[in-house]
Amino acid sequence: MSHKKLHWAKWDALYQPKEKGGLGFRNLEGFNKAILAKQGWRLIRSPDSLVGKVLKACYFPNCSFLEAKLGGNPSFSWRSIWWGREIIEMGSCWRVGSGEMISVTKDRWIPNQNSFKLLDLPPLPRDFPVSKLRTPSGSWDSDFIRNLFGAEVAHDILSIPVGSLDHEDTLIWHHTRMVNIL
Repeated sequence: MSHKKLHWAKWDALYQPKEKGGLGFRNLEGFNKAILAKQGWRLIRSPDSLVGKVLKACYFPNCSFLEAKLGGNPSFSWRSIWWGREIIEMGSCWRVGSGEMISVTKDRWIPNQNSFKLLDLPPLPRDFPVSKLRTPSGSWDSDFIRNLFGAEVAHDILSIPVGSLDHEDTLIWHHTRMVNIL
């Protein structure tokens, strides 16, 4: 009679690539969260889709998907998509158009900052829009910016290409140049 033994291994070793000594299993939780984040990204990019309209009406009628709360009695679908939102928050940033939709202090919009956000907050209201950092002609108000922020942050802001005052601000995936990656 053969006495086969079960050989236990750590999960971290199982989902390592075969070239690194693992068995090549996929991290299913991470994969699932990425797929759910993709659905959340579609809610952001296509808010007029049928699913977008239904979820917005039910779960976030007065705010954006990124500002939405889970709610008291969420459906399994909403709870799942909301769980994937963290990936979008970590990997997205704003491309400045008019600057009306972007908050200077709470949104991710400044390149060359580790988190795309301000770490040292200036004395501004929480919802102070980026548009107020621009002159009426649409260029950056460099004197105001230099007086309000430190030299490094001011340099980072002034290096952002200004969009037309007519263009909308756009949430983009900052890991690639392709806007619709997710």
